[in-house]
Amino acid sequence: MIRKILTVLGVVIVVAVLGMSGFVWWKLQPHPDPQPLPPDLIAATTPEGLALLAQADAAADYELLSSNYVSQRLISYCGVASSVAVLNSLGRETDQSSFFTRATNAVRERRQVMFGGMSLPDLGGLLAAHDLQVDLRHADSLSVDEFRAVVANNLSSPDDYLLVNYQREVLGQSRVGHISPIAAYDADTDRVLIMDTASYKYPPTWVELPKLYEAMNTIDGASGKSRGYVEVSE
Repeated sequence: MIRKILTVLGVVIVVAVLGMSGFVWWKLQPHPDPQPLPPDLIAATTPEGLALLAQADAAADYELLSSNYVSQRLISYCGVASSVAVLNSLGRETDQSSFFTRATNAVRERRQVMFGGMSLPDLGGLLAAHDLQVDLRHADSLSVDEFRAVVANNLSSPDDYLLVNYQREVLGQSRVGHISPIAAYDADTDRVLIMDTASYKYPPTWVELPKLYEAMNTIDGASGKSRGYVEVSE
């Protein structure tokens, strides 16, 4: 009798654990949830967004980034998807699974990213673990004019890429830190094109550069430092 009870309890526990694991995995998955853009943001696919791209002064990275764009597989994988897009644009064939290697695990393990995302220093370290040249700057260490110069210079060259870490709430979106690459800059309107990796919620979006700088110049609770950007090259 006792053996039968223990067997039943064991089955119940296994089923409960499997059910909980399935629920946790489901919660980590992106689910289609299109969100309206605030009035001062411009979707890249609209006539106005397409016109901005056509007139953009600096768009050397756009073609490769757009052809290698990937949407994040998990809600915590914005940094992974951004990195994969950049790595593939540099000719490094990888995906959101093979991105994690023994070298990257020394910086931040897949499980940690899965459940906690990554900070700006994590992003820089993970990209460096792929033998890339990385220049990391926190937003509170430079002015908006200095950031503008970095953007204009980087996006005029096809040999390097720019990833930004920012607080969405400052842009009028949901309150969460996010990472995405920048693909173009239009000086006339002072807007940058963010290739938003969360395609299940937002499209690639043109954002006023000062507003993006403000969104970057926020404190990330995970690191205790301001957000910012990473420049990447071989």
